[in-house]
Amino acid sequence: MNAPANASGPAADRAGRASADAVIARLYTQLRDEIIDGRLAPGETLSQVQLARRLGASRTPLREALRLLEREGLIDSEFNRRVRVAGLSAAELEEIYASRLVLESLAVRLSVERFTAEDIDFLRARLEAMRQGAAAQDYERWKIPHRAFHARLRRGAGARLTRQLETLSDHAERYRHLYTVEAPRAWDAGLVEHGAIVEACRGGDAEAAADAVGRHLAHVALSTVALVQPDYDPAAIRQALKMVLRRQER
Repeated sequence: MNAPANASGPAADRAGRASADAVIARLYTQLRDEIIDGRLAPGETLSQVQLARRLGASRTPLREALRLLEREGLIDSEFNRRVRVAGLSAAELEEIYASRLVLESLAVRLSVERFTAEDIDFLRARLEAMRQGAAAQDYERWKIPHRAFHARLRRGAGARLTRQLETLSDHAERYRHLYTVEAPRAWDAGLVEHGAIVEACRGGDAEAAADAVGRHLAHVALSTVALVQPDYDPAAIRQALKMVLRRQER
């Protein structure tokens, strides 16, 4: 009887690579979620040794996952193999929200024309769930319907634009959390602004819906800049809002 062949060769190499890629993807996703959700705080310094121990992973795939996060701008490398969660930055906030303001307003214009009664009912239901979260001032209860609300607004915009907006929304999460829990009257303002979006969508007015989304995002961005860096001039946000509005504000 022939001896069993060793598990080597191209097929084994591909299987090993796939397994390693799966570990990297798991580590990347878990750490990314923790950063975006604020479980890893902005500016927090992390030890790769401690991370590897906590996540049950070896150092090699962890380093690869950290490189991906650094490329995405969510962490900064430090000496002695430590990494630091990227801090909050008024300049980054401005870039995220100026881009999101223009693109999401466009996505809403494209989507509203295709909305059905079911879409409007969905938005109303998510707004009611947000209202309950606001009443309890419970950000987790607010966050889930809020994300679903904005995802439905842009669902008719096409796959590529939708993916861009999902990424921007993810990067905005740390700033959105800060705004919601720290800015004066943020809960109430959020309900009013999202209510205006629903009413514009219900009337089938794509321009009014895009305006309402633009004003909402600009308000969040400008209020959050005031929290992060009060002396910062967010000129790009103002210019983006002018591009979106049907008429310039007097």
